[in-house]
Amino acid sequence: MLIACGIDVSKNTLDVCLLINGIPIYSIYPNDDFGFSGIVQLLHSNKISLTGFESTGVYHKKLQSYLVGNGYEPFIIAPLSISYFRKSLKIQGKTDKTDSYAIAYYLLKGDNLNSLVYPIRDYFKPFTTSIVQLDKQSRQLSNLIHSLEYGKDTDSLILELTKAIAVIKDTRKVLFDHSVNLLREKCPEFDLVKNDIKGVGDTLMLFLLPFLYDHFDKFNVRQITSFFGLNPVSFQSGTSVKRRDKISKRGDKQVLKMLYMASVASVRSNPIIKEKYLKQKLAGKHPKVALMAVMSHLLRAIVSRLSHHTGRPIKK
Repeated sequence: MLIACGIDVSKNTLDVCLLINGIPIYSIYPNDDFGFSGIVQLLHSNKISLTGFESTGVYHKKLQSYLVGNGYEPFIIAPLSISYFRKSLKIQGKTDKTDSYAIAYYLLKGDNLNSLVYPIRDYFKPFTTSIVQLDKQSRQLSNLIHSLEYGKDTDSLILELTKAIAVIKDTRKVLFDHSVNLLREKCPEFDLVKNDIKGVGDTLMLFLLPFLYDHFDKFNVRQITSFFGLNPVSFQSGTSVKRRDKISKRGDKQVLKMLYMASVASVRSNPIIKEKYLKQKLAGKHPKVALMAVMSHLLRAIVSRLSHHTGRPIKK
């Protein structure tokens, strides 16, 4: 008999729902080590088959680490998936209690592809986020210096800010090099994939590969393309309103940005990708639309080479 445990994680509390033979049993624990210990005891005493909670970005991390350290592998579920599932169940009222029930029922439904854990992605997310923030700070300070050049008696201020930018750039380089070396250790196929595709560099690999490496073989190419927001979407209302198709852009913004920059470089340096780009333009496509096609092609090429070098075939 499968018993599911759905946990609604908030800043201070953990609302728990055990779903046994379709009957929900509720309890509440504090979001701290004492509460984590209580949940582990609950899981052990009831021989729980499935445990999961929504991805909160921050609040669920300690609970996830605690459960993994005690031999439990929780499912981390996308909030949007739970939202749609709640609507399908027509649950009345949205509370932490009903959320925990929806999560438990979702786990029993058996469609857990949206609940997969991504250890490589989660490991590198703090590194890539830090790099992005350092780039942002450097740009902001550079813009500030530009505006200060028009002021009076700002030379000393500009000098100090210039020194700060130099420190930020040095820190960024050290962090980037360290992150790439770590990725080479965690993903041994890093250089094999990168060297197979001209125009693909360390930056794209650092931002893209952690998203792919954990479970790319559990999805087909169309699903992977949609995951990164490169799938076309349409908007039509009746027969009178029909907007131009565009890509969804629902994927990680930084990955899309790096794919865009790599595509621009590939069009210049990779004959195969340049030919595809020119074919799109000759067919009457706008240059940006042609570049979107190149981004999709580049993503598929990386997935293909990763599949080849890891020996993990992509789902058909």
